[in-house]
Parts: sequence; structure tokens; C-alpha cells
Amino acid sequence: MSFKGYSLSVRGASHEDAGEVCQDSTRFFIKEGLAVAAVSDGHGSEKHFRSAAGSEMATRVAIRSVCDFYERNGGLREMFRGDPDNAARRIAANIICGWNGEIAAHMRFSPLNERERAVCEKHGGIANEIMYGATLIVGAAAENCCFGLQIGDGSFIALDGERMLSPMPEDSKLVGTLTTSLCDSDAIGSFRYFFREGGFSGIMLSSDGLINSFRSEGDFLSFGRRVIDAVSENETAHLPEHLRSRSRNGSRDDISVAAIVAQ
Repeated sequence: MSFKGYSLSVRGASHEDAGEVCQDSTRFFIKEGLAVAAVSDGHGSEKHFRSAAGSEMATRVAIRSVCDFYERNGGLREMFRGDPDNAARRIAANIICGWNGEIAAHMRFSPLNERERAVCEKHGGIANEIMYGATLIVGAAAENCCFGLQIGDGSFIALDGERMLSPMPEDSKLVGTLTTSLCDSDAIGSFRYFFREGGFSGIMLSSDGLINSFRSEGDFLSFGRRVIDAVSENETAHLPEHLRSRSRNGSRDDISVAAIVAQ
């Protein structure tokens, strides 16, 4: 089975108006028999002043971790044979460890500047991982199976035949604007996941800036179907401006999308 992939982050209207960078990151990776995609939303508030770097690290580390486990176990299905909960927890732990390692390296090569030190002093000190705080969604597909892992808000939706659905378990900790995060002290306990035999014909991951630009979940799922179809048909040229318009007229937040389609 072969796959197509797509990923895109656009700067939100509020960040454009303020002259701030996009805090989101997204990417995908495809090799023979495996496709992996990731989306991360940097928190961007005052304490999280390096979250743009944090989200970039999160997507990179997540894809690397899934690929490493895939190679070590001889396949995606084999990763979850026996004890799926333990497999998902091990992958999540590997991501957290890798992300914190990337932060430590970044801090060594990019020490805090004067403005950043002033923010830390204002708050009586800020832990390194808080500065880089971000959410994460990762999805992986192989022949006849699919895996998803998530911490924080954002959406993971999938095309099952002609039906769009949300396979990721809900998180009762996500209330209003509150979100769990890679930077939480108990992050390992806040990951949720699913593993499905049979797979999907397409999946789409997105940061919360996208779903918050729709009036209903039904409209959002319909859009997800159109994105998956566009990737399948190599007709994605219109998506960057469409997502910018979504931000301007809706959430005004950064928007990231990643999709994988089975061929």
C-alpha cells in the first residue's frame, strides 16, 4: 500500500496583526509501508515565549519516535500486539524524553536574551519546558491499521468508507480554553490514543484554530473530507489561502493541517 501526504501551517490573523510568528508546526513523513503525520500548537502566551520552537521540536521528535518504534518492532501492527496501552505509553514517554532533550540542546545554543530573562524574572522563574510549551497530535498509517496519539486540543478525524468520524478518545481535562500540554509535569498521563485494525482511507490532523473557525462539527467534518479528497487528487494549491481566510473570518488563530491518504 502506498500513501500521499500533505502538511501546512498558516499564521493566524491575530499574529499577523501583532507582527508575531506562527506558533504552530506540522509535517509528514512517508516511507515504504508507513506514513506518519504530526501537528503541534505552541501556546504562545507570555510564559511560553519559545513555543514556536517547541512546536517544531514536537512534530520532528514525534515522527522520529514513531519511525524508531516501527523499525524496532517490525511494523505498526506489531508495535501494538499484546499490550496496546503499554505500547502507546512507551511511545509517548519517548516523545516527551526526546522533546525535553531538544529543549536542553536549544537552550545551550540559544541562551535566553535580555527580554526573555525579564519575563522569567517577572514570573519568579520559568521552567525550561514551560517556555517551549505545546500540544501534539500524531497519526501513523500502515497497511490495514492506523494509530493516533494526542496530548492537548486539536482534532484527529478520519475517512471510513464514506463516513467522516473522530476516532480519538475525548479528554475530560479539556474545558473551555484549558488544554493539557507536553510541558505539564504529568504529561505522560495526559496522552490519549487509539489503534485500529483495518485502517482508514484517509486521516486529517489539525490544530484547534481550524475547528474553531467552523460553526458546527458537521461543517468541520465536511471540510476534512474535502481536504482528504484534495490531497488524493493533488489539488491542494487553494488550501493555503483558504486556511488564511478561515483564520481571518473565524478563529483568528494559527491553523495547521496534516493529512495522509491511502492509495
